[in-house]
Amino acid sequence: MFETLPTLGVGVSLSLSAKPDPVALAAKDRGPAFIEYSGVLDVERVFDDVQRLSACNVPVLYHPSYINFCGTFSNNQKWLQATDTHIRKVNSPWFAQDLAYCFWGDNPGYSSQFGFFIPPLFNQCSMQLAVERIKEVQQAVSVPVAIEPPPVTFVVGDMPLFEFIGKVSEAADCAILLDVGHLVSFDMATQTSVMAHIEALPLHRVIELHIAGGRINKADTGPVYIDAHDNAIEDETWAMLDTLLPLLPNVKALCYECEGVEEHDVLDVLDKLRDKVLQLSASERLVATVKDRHS
Repeated sequence: MFETLPTLGVGVSLSLSAKPDPVALAAKDRGPAFIEYSGVLDVERVFDDVQRLSACNVPVLYHPSYINFCGTFSNNQKWLQATDTHIRKVNSPWFAQDLAYCFWGDNPGYSSQFGFFIPPLFNQCSMQLAVERIKEVQQAVSVPVAIEPPPVTFVVGDMPLFEFIGKVSEAADCAILLDVGHLVSFDMATQTSVMAHIEALPLHRVIELHIAGGRINKADTGPVYIDAHDNAIEDETWAMLDTLLPLLPNVKALCYECEGVEEHDVLDVLDKLRDKVLQLSASERLVATVKDRHS
């Protein structure tokens, strides 16, 4: 399933209508090889923007924020059908979303109604429900699905993150997206190391990596990581990326989430990410793609 997916290289994730301008970024020699966008369900509301990116020969990935990949609340079938229509029309080779609650009850909606993703409980029962939700989505969409551990400020449950994600991905036969800042948030929330359980993660299933800005707040119980994409990338996040890149042989895309960041800063981070891929990545195809594009 994963071997046939295209290797996209180093790109960015942002809203198509936000700063920095995605089309201006795509036109730069040092710009992104692809653009992942968080968007509304209705593809017609973003299709003109996607076509402008296509004119720059920059492919897109769709990253929704309205699907429940966990819990007892089933996804609305009309919304899932519209998701497949969206994916097909923009030619997204796969799609990923945080494994979290985006809506509560019977009415579908976006995670923005909560202000954030609500993570699942990390236990056996929650794991089984997550598999049900993922399979529900897989039956409705025509491309591979990747699940992403959400950011956390606290954790409830007795199952280590990588054991939870590993078992869910194997049972649902889906791909994985790792956001390295989200992993830092787990380290700080649990005062442990996610890497202590790396053997529980099926590394070949990790097809995409995210990195983004954040901030670290001080609390009586210890530091708390806050996902904040318009901030600079924290040293702990860079260190987590350096640790993961040599371990992941099947990464197709490394993505900088940069909404709200100045264009020149985005280009500098993309340069740094490409350097890290060339120096550290175990994905031969990712290395070759970066070399081919920027040699």
